[in-house]
Amino acid sequence: MRINKYVTIISVALCLSYPFTALAYGHQGHETVGLIAASLIKGTNAEKQVKRLLQKDETLATASEWADCAKGFTYCHADPTEEMKDFVQRNPNHHAYHYTDIPFQLRAYKKGEIGTTPDDVVNIMEDAIRVLKNQPQQNPAHNLKKREALFVLVHMTGDIHQPMHVGAAYISEDDEFIVPRNEEEAKSTFTQGGNLLCDRSKGVHSYWDTDLVLRAMRASKVKNSVELAQVLLTKAKKIKVDPGVATNWPMRWATESLQLSELELAPITVIQKRKAGPGRSPCEASDPNSSNYVWDVRLPDEYGPEGATTVTEQLSKAGARLAWLLRAIWP
Repeated sequence: MRINKYVTIISVALCLSYPFTALAYGHQGHETVGLIAASLIKGTNAEKQVKRLLQKDETLATASEWADCAKGFTYCHADPTEEMKDFVQRNPNHHAYHYTDIPFQLRAYKKGEIGTTPDDVVNIMEDAIRVLKNQPQQNPAHNLKKREALFVLVHMTGDIHQPMHVGAAYISEDDEFIVPRNEEEAKSTFTQGGNLLCDRSKGVHSYWDTDLVLRAMRASKVKNSVELAQVLLTKAKKIKVDPGVATNWPMRWATESLQLSELELAPITVIQKRKAGPGRSPCEASDPNSSNYVWDVRLPDEYGPEGATTVTEQLSKAGARLAWLLRAIWP
């Protein structure tokens, strides 16, 4: 696992064959990103423009969960609003907006390579930036209103800083991590961004989304996202603004998270491939009637403590970068 200063957090490729929930950070992580960003845009034109798009009872913290809640009841335990339903109807590939699945061994995000799609997290973030800047979208399949573009940016800035949302593990029949040679090989070896890597009954992706965030909160001696954001604000203020135009930033962030994903995935030991568990619990005991498979893995001894440190660093970075992005859109 990474023993250095790099850090992390956030949901991944949901295959329709596995209807389980992946929330990326859980609500605590996403809210923390929104809260940090809200603090860092206070008194700016960006704050004014954000308030114009949000309703009176909405904040960047509540907005941070909107893109997950639009997926359906199981993601937020609430029925999607009419606004969410309209967004889903106009954006049928919205599930894919949350991630990209590049083999973790690669060193940079490059459009058109295995694991990338026109609807992935980089492309949708670029188009959301364009919408908020009153510029035409690059992908005509992305149909975003301005409020939706804001919701997408707030959420996906969190997602793109979760290494399992960018780098993915592909495993051969010999239980070795590989870089797929083509799309067909990728499909048969894909672990769904860690969802199908099972540390006993827990998927590695879910471990990053929730367990490590909660562990980071305990380490910081806080009880909720408001307190966590306050603790991380000093660290967030030290994050520098990216150079160049804002539409280029998501690709740079994806490359950074991809390199981080290698540090988090390469040290994992694959034990065996087996039939998946029932229904929404693929990592549970194998269902003999299942046609799907998972991989049992073993995590390094220090994976949890180091991962919690990574989470705090990535949340700080995501919150700061969201703020700098909003300020770049509305200087």
